Amino acid sequence: MKTEWLRKTIADFDPYFVAPIAEKHVINANENYLNVLTIPGVKEELIQALDTFRPQIYPKPMSDDIREALADYIGAKPENFIVGNGGDEMISYLLGTFLDPGDQILIHSPTFDMYELGAETLGASAIKVKDLPGYRRDQKGLLEAVRRYQPKVTVICNPNNPTGDLLPRAFIEKVLKAADNIVFVDEAYMEFAQKESVIDLIDTYPNLIVLRTLSKAFALAGMRCGYLAADEALIEAIAKIKAPYNLNAFTQLFAPIVIRHREDIFKVRDAICVERDRLYAAMKEIPGVTVYPSCTNFLLVQVDKKQDEIFEALRRKDILVKIYRNSQDIPNGFRISVTTKDVDDVLISVFREALA
Repeated sequence: MKTEWLRKTIADFDPYFVAPIAEKHVINANENYLNVLTIPGVKEELIQALDTFRPQIYPKPMSDDIREALADYIGAKPENFIVGNGGDEMISYLLGTFLDPGDQILIHSPTFDMYELGAETLGASAIKVKDLPGYRRDQKGLLEAVRRYQPKVTVICNPNNPTGDLLPRAFIEKVLKAADNIVFVDEAYMEFAQKESVIDLIDTYPNLIVLRTLSKAFALAGMRCGYLAADEALIEAIAKIKAPYNLNAFTQLFAPIVIRHREDIFKVRDAICVERDRLYAAMKEIPGVTVYPSCTNFLLVQVDKKQDEIFEALRRKDILVKIYRNSQDIPNGFRISVTTKDVDDVLISVFREALA
């Protein structure tokens, strides 16, 4: 293929890479170990719903049933939401709505790769504000950058992926007041943090857009369901570039059922948080390991040595973690999704033996 056929913004573009997976225990993508179909009420309601399910008919263009369920869950109006295939599609829609070639977004670093990658494909660029030592966000630096550059979109991942750091709501409000343009707050992991959310402020700040997902705490990563919450005018603007039938009919059937059963699902969420704290305490006691506090379902870990050796030892135990090889932002780093005690105990033993 001739490279000149490609848009210039992607001609030399390195896409987000997902490696093939062979391991039994995959704890590299912050998935939830819960299978929601093991909750009797969820399975029963789904089976009943399938009696009237018609896969031969196109799905509802605006995912009306999910929007109604989200309105009940969040405490907003259905018109405050737009729904799609996971958070990744929602990020694409948001950036595609507001960015022109030559525009700038502002991000803190390190953070989720898709913000910068999505901007680059549109011919925009990213201004980065590096974290302070200990992977704490530089609040002063971020606020100064907003005021100085007035980027087209300011992105705040809260809690942050991959560090687990949580910014206070009061700081995000300062950013909202300082920004002349869009402030995009990614709250994919907010159900684990259970504090500092700004989603209830979408009617207060007309430049605020919040991302949530059903992939993490709601354990529906395979169903691909994410959503944006914002002022109705912003949702209408984003809908201009949405594909007519962007979310399949089965997800539209299943997601509202899962949202309605959130009380049972959040019991597992709470158990994950307890296990996270146990895993954090155990890893903190291992010489040569630095582990960072987290309010999510994952931990960021760095080792003094033997990064590759530890990674391969885990794979031999059928455990796959996220490894940051040759990373300037996270040298000798791993991101570890919190899972069940038995798997976490094997992980702890591998680190202990390798660094003994």
